[in-house]
Order: sequence, then structure tokens, then C-alpha cells
Amino acid sequence: MLSTLLVAVNAKYTHTNLAVRYLAACARRAGVKDCGFAEYHINLQPDEVTAAIAHLAGERVAFSCYIWNLSFIDLVARRLRLVRPELRLYCGGPEAEWDPQFLERHPWCDGVLCGEGEGAFPLLAAGRPEGEIPGLLYRAGGSLHRNPPAPPLPLEELPFVYGEGELPPHRHIYYESSRGCPFSCHYCLSGAGGRVRFKPLEQTLRELDFFLEQRVVRVKFVDRTFNCDRQRARAIWHHLMERDNGVTNFHFELGADLLGPEEAELLRAARPGLFQFEIGVQSTNPRTVASVQRVHDFAAISRAVRGLLAGENIHLHLDLIAGLPFEDKETFGRSFDQVYALGPHQLQLGFLKLLHGSRLRAEAGDYSIVFCPDLPPYEVLKTRWLSYGDICALKRAEEALETFSNSGRYRASLAYLAACQGSPFALFCQMGDALAEEPALSREGKHAFLWRFGRGRPGVDEQRLREALRLDWLCCEKPRKRLPFLDDSSLSPRYRRAAGDFFGDGEKVARYLPSYLGEHPGHIARTAHLEVFARHPLTGAPGPVAIAFDYRRRDIWGGARWQVVPLEGTVGTTA
Repeated sequence: MLSTLLVAVNAKYTHTNLAVRYLAACARRAGVKDCGFAEYHINLQPDEVTAAIAHLAGERVAFSCYIWNLSFIDLVARRLRLVRPELRLYCGGPEAEWDPQFLERHPWCDGVLCGEGEGAFPLLAAGRPEGEIPGLLYRAGGSLHRNPPAPPLPLEELPFVYGEGELPPHRHIYYESSRGCPFSCHYCLSGAGGRVRFKPLEQTLRELDFFLEQRVVRVKFVDRTFNCDRQRARAIWHHLMERDNGVTNFHFELGADLLGPEEAELLRAARPGLFQFEIGVQSTNPRTVASVQRVHDFAAISRAVRGLLAGENIHLHLDLIAGLPFEDKETFGRSFDQVYALGPHQLQLGFLKLLHGSRLRAEAGDYSIVFCPDLPPYEVLKTRWLSYGDICALKRAEEALETFSNSGRYRASLAYLAACQGSPFALFCQMGDALAEEPALSREGKHAFLWRFGRGRPGVDEQRLREALRLDWLCCEKPRKRLPFLDDSSLSPRYRRAAGDFFGDGEKVARYLPSYLGEHPGHIARTAHLEVFARHPLTGAPGPVAIAFDYRRRDIWGGARWQVVPLEGTVGTTA
């Protein structure tokens, strides 16, 4: 049993919480021996988590509170108050410190630790009187008291919280090399401190080397705008590229319009899969971005994104926010189409959240933004420009986008359907409406849905759609079954017999399937695949067209590498 237990409730099992690790390490460094942390996730049962905490905690429990876990923590804490009334229950994190009525809303909570807690928390964990804990908001004598805050610790004084025995397996490792944000977007809290503080570069590189040595699978930087110092960002990327272990992936949140020619030249040499970038566009409507003080240059973002995509080595994730001021369904659709046209590997359609402490929450009435102020995540329900029905329609479009586009499994068929529709946004809105009428779909069922949805639509050539869907099906993995609605009986069986001859031709294998060179043709046929299409599945050019799929070589989406290959009587150009 620990006298002080820090509790993290993550959004997923694969996530970790950096804050509780910092606080526990600082307390131990200050001599508090019986302080530790426990991690859970929101997909567990509240009773299960309550029982675990009640067993571990001796005197006090401190919860790390965010929009995704506050409702869950409330359920757990109310149970704890009943079964262990002697425990002191404290909270920290943005959901607690930025809500001025947090203690009134949550009577089970004894106090809120506001601000950066690394300097103050060791005093709380050591059992010092509440009046002596910097930054603590607490109850005493029937009223609330707030202690003056402690100055934040310099980042170089924060402990490195990952030792060899403290790397949770099969989870994302969160890492911080800076705090703060140079921007002051009205929907966000990251820039509230007014400045950015950096960990010394040499210390950062030394800590990153540890992750590389341990062959960690994924390290996610929590820095809000990682490349706001371009020279520092280049130094870190260059270091990681020089010491790349072939395994570890590093995730960064960037300002794409801050990427210049020097960054582009450097990043082109990165191993595919080494870096993953998340870029918040939010909107391309100039009036919208100006109203929330979102500073960006979409033309510069477009150039940077296209340059990064051309390298085919960095996974790009772009974000949009629905529900911002001055954005109706039509203008949001334009934002969507402009960002979708850039071709990111993932496009996240998020919805405005009115966070405690954000300027936009204070201004919500000015824009007629309606949301549930007491129900996290405080998501927009309607605005002056978007009705509740519009928001619901966008939710359905988001479901279709996530199911089909962001999976990366339906690139050819979606590209064809979007071209026929003329607007990807209109396509996903219509797909979302149709998908809402469907039960849960298997992988095969999703292909069947696209076939039913697409065939017969204005401008859609059924054979062209069939070939695009077949390409998508075969890119994912070697098929163990054929989909009847995608087979084309017009193709002569002789093309399928010719595949065996192709796999037995050493010169062709060396050129088109180099990872199989020297292997027995029968083994190649069991692990690679050759398919003949009536038309080219991307361009629609007349065929027959033969395509070889190499499942040992994958593109940045995770799909098999493929090439158009020459067979007797087929078109023999390279894709």
C-alpha cells in the first residue's frame, strides 16, 4: 500500500500518462519513498478500478484529469468516497485547474493542484499541511482557499522518467522536449503560458538515445508546435536519422507552414516509418481562422505537405475542426475538399470542444455556440452557422471518413468515386448517410458496401469501380478468398495459367518482385500474387493489365507494393 497514489485513466490501453510519471519521480527524488502511480483506461469497469485503487492507496489519491477521463474519474471517486471515506482525494490537470467551479461540481474532491505540479506535489505527497502547498485550491473552515503558485521548474531539472525497467511494453511512450506554444488559438490552452520553454538540446538528444537503444516502437512528442524553433527541430531530426535503429517511430505535432527548404531537404533522407507528423489545419476559411487567432498560411501548408508526401517516407495526419465561428456546412466542405486534395495519409474531422479556460468558451454566446457546459468533452452541438442537424450529418461523414479513408485500404476506389462526385466532402456526407443504415461491417462487407453504394451512381463506370475495388482488396494482403462481386468472367483463364510461368522467370522476378529473387516459383506463388485486370484500375486505360503484388514490401500506407508487368497479350507498362 502506498501513502500517496497517483492515478492516470488513459483513453486507450496503448496510451501512457507522462504527468503522473513526472510527479511520482519528483516526489521520490524529494525523499518521499511511498509514492507511486497506477494507470488504467476508460474501457475498464469503474468498479474494477475503484477496487484496485482502494487496495493500493493508503492516505491520499491524486487523479490526473482530462476531457476524456473526467466522467470516468467522477464515477470512481464517488465510490471511493463511500468505501474509503478517510482517503484525501486530489485532482490536477487541465480539466481540474481550469474549471473555477471544480470543487463545487465534485464535492468528493478535497483539493485541486493548479499549474505545473513538479515543485509542489512532493510537499503534498509528504503530508505537509494544505496551507503550505503552492498552487493548491482546497476547502477549509467552510470556504475555499487558494495558495500562491510555485514558479515552474526549469525543464532541465525535471527527471527522466523512463528507466530500463520503466518502459511499459506494447504502449506509446510520451516524451516532452518543450512546454508551451508560441500561438494563442482561442480554442486551445497550450499558449496560455505566454512563452515556450525548451529542454536543453544535449539533454534531449541523450534521452532520445535511450529510446533508440531500447528499441522502443513508438515515441510521441507532446510538444505543441515542435518546429517553432526550426534550427532545434532540424538538429533533433538529424540526430534521430543518424542513429535510426530501423524500428522506432517518432511522432511530432508541427506547424507545416514553418517548414522551409532546409527541413524538406533533410527529411527526404529519413527512413520510411521513422517519422510521423500531425498538422493542425483546422480550417482554410480566412475569416474563421482570423476569428480564433489561428495563425497559418494555407498556401505554405499546401506546399510543405505536397513536398513531404512526394518523399513517400513520412506518414502525415492533418486535422480539421468543425464548429468554429463563421464556418457553415458549405464553407467547411470547401475546407475539407482543399485539405483532402492534398492527399494526407489520415484526415481527422474533429469537432470543436469548448475547454475550460479557453477564450472561445468565454465567447461562445457571441457566436451562438451551443454545447453542454457540464458534460465533458464540451463538444459543439450547434452554432449560428451550423444547425444541430448539420452537426449530426458531419458526424456521419466523420464515421465514413474514418472507416474508409483513414484505414488506407480503399484508396483506389475512393479516388475514383470522389472524382465522379466532384467533391470528396459531398461523397463522404452521402456515404455517411448510407453507412448509418448498415450493421457492423466486416472487411469483406466494407468492399461490398462500396460496390453497392457506387454502382449506378451518376458518372460511375461499374467495370472501372470493380477494378479499383479489386486493386484495394489485393493491396491489403494475399487473398485467401475471392469476392464474387469483384470477379470479371470476361478475362480468359489463360492469363491465370500464365502467372506460374511469370513466377518461374528469374529475370522478371528480379525486376518486379526483387524480394523473392532466388526462391522456388511455387513458394513465390504462395506468398506473392499476380492478377489480370480488364482495365488499368487507376487510370481506366483499356487492358488486359497484369499486376504483380509484393506483400513483403509495403508502402507508407501499409499496402503491398505493386507494378504492372508484361504478360503475353497484356499491357506491359510500369505503374
